Amino acid sequence: MRRAILAIPPALLAGLCVVATSFREASTGIVQPIAFDHARHHEEDLACLDCHSTAETRPYASLPRIAACLVCHAEPKGDSPEEAKLREFAERKEEVPWVQVNRMPGHVYFSHAVHVKLAQMDCAVCHGDMTTANRPVTASQVEHLTMRRCMECHFEQGASNDCLACHK
Repeated sequence: MRRAILAIPPALLAGLCVVATSFREASTGIVQPIAFDHARHHEEDLACLDCHSTAETRPYASLPRIAACLVCHAEPKGDSPEEAKLREFAERKEEVPWVQVNRMPGHVYFSHAVHVKLAQMDCAVCHGDMTTANRPVTASQVEHLTMRRCMECHFEQGASNDCLACHK
């Protein structure tokens, strides 16, 4: 049986991995409480930091707070049921219970502030082009950030590759 597995051509094996990854992402079972449309908000000239406000100042980029949403959505802008959900959360004095899907492994220290403010990296480098995403994020966007990839980027940018820079 092992010999049969080894006989699979590498190109076919790579294709199967891509298909398996697609199914895994589609079947995460994660449902966000609001069907957030990044593309629509980008069209309104909102930047990542308008909603993920601590990305420049803290290790973790915050998930959008209801107060940030209500700057534009305190009053109806249309008949969107998603917009109405925001106001319902606000009336109950609750934050939107966003499901965090992007996490680095526990042994890795990653600071958004260092990468966004100090290194002036664009969010798309790690998270992809969210300006075209019309559905909320339900699967990790950072699984591609392997130690090798991060070290290559650090080398390219002249940043430290010392173990203690990322492993605390």
